[in-house]
Order: sequence, then structure tokens, then C-alpha cells
Amino acid sequence: MTDATAIRWEQDQDGVVTLVLDDPAQSVNTMNAAFTASLDEVVARLAATEGLRGVIVTSAKKTFFAGGDLHLLSSVGPDRAEETFEHGMRIKRALRALETLGRPVVAAINGAALGGGLEIALACHHRIALRAPGSKIGLPEVTLGLLPGGGGVVRTVRLLGITDALLKVLLQGQQYRPAQALQHGLVDELADTPEELLTKARAFIDAHPESVQRWDAKGYKIPGGTPATPALAANLPAFPANLRKQLAGAPYPAPRNILAAAVESAQVDVDTAMAIEARYFTELVTGQTAKNMIQAFFFDMQAVNSGAGRPKDVPARPVARVAVLGAGMMGAGIAYSCARAGIEVLLKDVTVEAAERGKAYSAALLDKAVARGRSTPGSATRCSPGSRRPRTRPTWPAATPSSRRSSRTPSSSTRCSRRCRMSSPPTRCSAPTPPRCRSDCSPRASRAPPTSSACTSSRRSTRCRWWRSSRASGPATRRWPARSTSSGRSARPRSW
Repeated sequence: MTDATAIRWEQDQDGVVTLVLDDPAQSVNTMNAAFTASLDEVVARLAATEGLRGVIVTSAKKTFFAGGDLHLLSSVGPDRAEETFEHGMRIKRALRALETLGRPVVAAINGAALGGGLEIALACHHRIALRAPGSKIGLPEVTLGLLPGGGGVVRTVRLLGITDALLKVLLQGQQYRPAQALQHGLVDELADTPEELLTKARAFIDAHPESVQRWDAKGYKIPGGTPATPALAANLPAFPANLRKQLAGAPYPAPRNILAAAVESAQVDVDTAMAIEARYFTELVTGQTAKNMIQAFFFDMQAVNSGAGRPKDVPARPVARVAVLGAGMMGAGIAYSCARAGIEVLLKDVTVEAAERGKAYSAALLDKAVARGRSTPGSATRCSPGSRRPRTRPTWPAATPSSRRSSRTPSSSTRCSRRCRMSSPPTRCSAPTPPRCRSDCSPRASRAPPTSSACTSSRRSTRCRWWRSSRASGPATRRWPARSTSSGRSARPRSW
């Protein structure tokens, strides 16, 4: 057993060493000082171990590796730029020594591998991901104003090519589920259980007694070519132009640095490319933009999600039932989210058909989640009709004698009550008015127009047009806006 505390050394009788990432001081593994020291030590010990057949890198936490320590990164200032650069190069050299060990190195990804976690896995020769609930794989550093500082840019470019690495991994910070990561080439295999994960890792070691990284093999070419390739060189000028269009002039340096590091690193050897990546990373991490984004999008969001802003003296009240008014896109989405949280939902709309459509929307989302592996049939059944699936009830009241005489349907009356106030003079609506409607569609009887046909007429003038004429003439002589008759003369209704 090594003295390093962040990485545990386990060696079997067959000469296979398992490096277990397990920081006892934290609930997740991060690239802190303890990990850096442990990585240097275990890499040196691996190089000195006789009879070594292979290495398996896995984790004892629920997540594989969480990435950089954001507390440390947010405290770095411009005065510590040289120290930051050297620290990044130290990690890169250790991971580079691991992938050039001459023995097969397998990453057994047993949970989420984001940021530094995926960078460690990319330094291995073979990557196997466990289909674990909530497991995500990706390089989301750009969402915090940074770029992957552990070799992520260099290795993804050599693995996927400049175009795919930028569009599918680096510039948007996508986080993929294990099946999606396999489809995009970030992992090589999938496993259903932790036991199968280790079994497949040992099988790869047995099948490849000597293994090297594919980009270290003689004759390897980057997929899609380098900037010197004519086909890529013809399309490369469009990359910064499209990026500039997407940013719309925003002071957002991370995507520009990622693009520059990817293009420049593809034209040099791996070691030089690592130095280029480290320089661009140092520029970002010592700047103020990254600090602001880390604070806003990580620490502040954690505080909000943990309920830090909730009043202390207000007791918690369990919610057992929720009513959602309106089964449109937003209402159906809210109903679905509440039902997924185990809350009974009453979904209301103006007609039974509209409420049923909102209910069907939730059912479709559940079916899609099961088909994509994001949910299980058991959890979907708990949201099925009769248990937790949002139930519907029409809210339009029963027909009354006055509403039967009206030619409007409930939907047209709703349209009248929502639009009439802003588009035409106030009228008396004969159909019932929903509780949320303003009173503009039901003015005093003494000032109501003779008919309500103006609500659905084609004369959609603005509110200020009618109110200017009404205020200028006074409340006793309010008139309708002028309209043309078939004879060409201007006609106005009587004032009221």
C-alpha cells in the first residue's frame, strides 16, 4: 500500500494493478494537491514495478472523478500565473507518463466522469463506462469560463478530429450518458454491473499485453486532417466566423481559447501541444470572467438548490397535490415535473380534449425517457394513470341560457378575453369569462357597445388608438374608430 492518500494501490497475483481513486478528505475526487502528489507517486511506482501486466483505473466514490477543485481555481490571480502553469504541466506530465507506460491501461468508469475525470480516462488506452443512473461523461469546462487543462483538448482533437472535438465535446460542453458517449467515441465499451466492468477491463489487459495510445502509433493521422490538409484548410476560416456570430460580441474568452488551442495543438507533437493548452488555460483561470462564471453557475446555483435563501423561521410544508391551470406546453411540462417528483397533479384546461393532450404529453415524455434509458419502466409505472400521472378535469363551466345564445365557443371566448383589451374597444362578452381575465371585456352596461362582434372583427387596432380618441372626446362622447362602408363613406357607430 502506498503512502499516497488520494489513490489507493491494489495489486493481484497476476501482475494487474488497480489504482482506486479515493480521496478520504472529500466526498468526490478532485484535482487538488493531494491528488497531484499521489499521481506522481503511483506513476513512478508503476514504472519501477517488475512483472507489471496492466493497470486498471477506477474509483471508490459514486462518481469516477469530479474534475478540478473550483475553490482553488477561483482563488488564482494573475500574480500566480507561472505557478498555475507549472502545476498544470505537472499533471500533464504524470498522465503522459501513464499513457506511455508500455503496458495496457484501462479506465473503468464507474460513475460520472466530467472535466478532469474524462481527461484521466482519455489518458488510458481503453475506456469502459458503467451504465449507472445519472452518469454523465463530458468536458463542461467551457460553461465555467475555462478549458480542459489536463490534456482534454489535445487528446480529443487527436481522438475525434478537430471538427468533431470542437462541435461535439469542447465548445458546447456537452454531457453525455454512457450510451451516447460510446456513440460519439469517448468510450470504447459499456458494462451493466460493477463486476462486469472489472471483468471487461481484465479481458482487455489479457488481449493486449503491450498497448500504446493510438496517436502514439506510427503512421497515425488525426481524423479529418490537420490545418495543413487542403479539405480542412478550406473550411477552417468559417470556424472563428461562426463562433463570433454565436457569441454576438460577448466578452467570453473561453470558446476562443478552446478553438485556438485545438487548431494550434493539431500542428505540433503531443508534448508541445500540452504546453500550448496549458498557456491558454492559464490565461483563462487567472482572468475575472472565469471567476464570475464559477461563482454564478456553480457556487450560487448550489446555494439556491440547497435552499439557502429559504426563510429560516418558516416550517416546511409537504406538498401532496398540485393544481396546474392550463395544459399547454408550459403547463404540461410543469405537471410532468411535479408528477415525476411524486406529487399528485390535477391538470386543468378549458376543454377535456385540451387537458387530455397535456396528459398525453406527460405520457410521451415518460415513454421517451424509458426508451432512451433515462428512466426505468418501474418509475414510469408510478406516474401512470390512476397513480401519479397528472389527472385532468375540464374547467369551462356548464352552458347557461345566456351562453347558449352566444355564437362563441369556449376557445374563441378565451381568445376574446385575452386579446380584446389590447386590440379593440371594450365589449360585453356573452360567454363566461375565466377567473384570470381582466375586466376590460365586461365594462359597465351603460357604456357597452350594442353588439359584441367587434371582439372577433378583423379591425385589430392598437389599444392606444382607441384610448387616444376616447380620452380626447371625454367619457361622455366615446366613439368607435372610423371604418369604411361599402359606399366608400366613413361610418361610425353611435356614441354611448
